[in-house]
Amino acid sequence: MTETEEKADPPAVMIEPIDISKLDPDFREGIRSMPNGEELSACFACSTCTAACPIASTWKYKPHQLIRMILLGMRKEVLSSEEIWLCLTCFECQERCPQNVRVTDIFFDCKNLAAEEGMIPDSIVGLARELTDKGQLYVVTADWEREDMDLEPEVPGLSTEEFKTILKGTRTGRIVGGDE
Repeated sequence: MTETEEKADPPAVMIEPIDISKLDPDFREGIRSMPNGEELSACFACSTCTAACPIASTWKYKPHQLIRMILLGMRKEVLSSEEIWLCLTCFECQERCPQNVRVTDIFFDCKNLAAEEGMIPDSIVGLARELTDKGQLYVVTADWEREDMDLEPEVPGLSTEEFKTILKGTRTGRIVGGDE
């Protein structure tokens, strides 16, 4: 190299390198051994699932990337990602996968694992709390609106007490401390 030639900089890195010492091969095997994970290893990252997903453009990790992360054993990254909780469960990804990978169902499995490990977003805990406290996620309508429509102040026959009692004994109840 002559003095006038400049040294080329290394190419820009588009993604962060993966530290292989932090990968968990048991995570991949755990997901693959679940009833929905049989075809997990068939994924060849064609991105059909991402193309089918109506909200993938808003995600940091796209569906095909999450599947690849599972295959690599990136347990912490997958289970702590908000994407598994944002999935609309429309099954578009799963219906279109040429390898029959059960993408949506695998995301459900990941949510269950995340919940078992206490990695639940605050927004989901808030919904669980609303459900256990009120027995429903949304108030049917405000009292004044019901009055304006000449309806009874309460929705007739809507009793959530039994539901709330049952719910407190479930995982949802445990998330919000309903079993204490």
